Amino acid sequence: MTFDYFFKPRAIAVIGASNDPLKLGYEVFKNLKKYRDGRVYPVNVKDEEVQGIKAYKNVKDIPDDVDLAVVVVPKRFVKQTIIDCGEKGVKGIILITAGFGEVGEEGKREEKELVEIAHRYGMRIVGPNCVGIMNTHNDMNATFVMDAKKGDIAFISQSGALGAGIIYKTVKEGIGFSKFVSIGNMADVDFAEFIEYLADTEEDKAIALYIEGLKDGRRFMEIAKRVTKKKPVIVLKAGRSESGARAASSHTGSLAGSWKIYEAAFKQSGVIIAETIDDMLSMARAFTQPLPRGKRVAIMTNAGGPGVLTADAIDKLGLKLANLEEKTVEELRSFLPPMAAVKNPVDMIASARGEDYYKTAKALLKDPNVDMLISICVVPTFAGMTPTEHAEGVVRAVREVNNGKPVLGLFMAGYVSERAKEVLEKAGIPSYERPEDVAAAAYALVEFAKARGVLEEEE
Repeated sequence: MTFDYFFKPRAIAVIGASNDPLKLGYEVFKNLKKYRDGRVYPVNVKDEEVQGIKAYKNVKDIPDDVDLAVVVVPKRFVKQTIIDCGEKGVKGIILITAGFGEVGEEGKREEKELVEIAHRYGMRIVGPNCVGIMNTHNDMNATFVMDAKKGDIAFISQSGALGAGIIYKTVKEGIGFSKFVSIGNMADVDFAEFIEYLADTEEDKAIALYIEGLKDGRRFMEIAKRVTKKKPVIVLKAGRSESGARAASSHTGSLAGSWKIYEAAFKQSGVIIAETIDDMLSMARAFTQPLPRGKRVAIMTNAGGPGVLTADAIDKLGLKLANLEEKTVEELRSFLPPMAAVKNPVDMIASARGEDYYKTAKALLKDPNVDMLISICVVPTFAGMTPTEHAEGVVRAVREVNNGKPVLGLFMAGYVSERAKEVLEKAGIPSYERPEDVAAAAYALVEFAKARGVLEEEE
């Protein structure tokens, strides 16, 4: 299947494009003006121009084939707009307008009618009650929120406002998305169809979902089982509690259902379950790394406390500390100070320099009992030391050993470590700021390795 007309349209019509900065149609059209893989046309029944560009009274007046229409008109005009799009030959519709299935049974009947009209013309609808769609790889921002940072995580959210909030959060934290979809009420296109499409794209390395409820859980499971053989799918499920389920129903008209049923279904499908927003993002970022062959983690640090907390966090998630070979322990003793702890976690102590990080990482990566490495750095307390040299030491070791073991970074040094994190990220090594986050990333790598069938059985 293809949804290229949603993500790579040759021409886009913004129906309800506006010159009024207080209207959503203004923001959507403003964002789309920089789209570089096609043409964008404003449709406005009153104005001759929108934001300096010739406007059309009706989508049918546009002298070009239109693949995608973004509909931002009042609810009373939506039905006729869908018909006009069908007569024009539009393929996909992003229906931002709200006031349908989320407000009650009458709204659901209206949604159903819109979908029936769209299908008669061979069109598909995303929404209604959504924020829109982004593809950062061609600068297509068919939403009314800020541009996401370019990356390799595809994020689909049932809540438009939450999705927008997460975009703002990720921009601040330097986390990139490849695609963003606000799926809204799912009157037509649903999660299952989108993940099926994303399974075969090159730029999307991981798929993250915020789900309140599924309309066809069995179908989602069937497709997810196939998709998770190719790409990781991470789910943050809302509405787990009775109160949350009621809130989900009033929000997007979703039936949240029993969490236990969802949990079992996700696990059977190879879907990775996130507990929080930070979990979801931490997990999704991990997949720039190769998959581990087992659950045994080595931790190296320049301070004992963070090493212990990280050990606790991975243990809680079912991973375990690797038992280092005596040969590795002896090698560590040969260059680390006498007061260093050379068992796992390896505490190189606060005086550790970049060369210590390099030698320690190299020794741990070569140990056959180690499946994965977490490198931790807190604020250096000795004059002249920077986290950057520590990061460079780890990168150098990874490149020299080159044995396909995943490496994750943890920098607990705030703004002091920004440059160091850039060094790791440039080398494809994700860097985190909290033990819980790096542990979630390690867990996600193991879970996906399990879904792909590459996790070796423990002896």
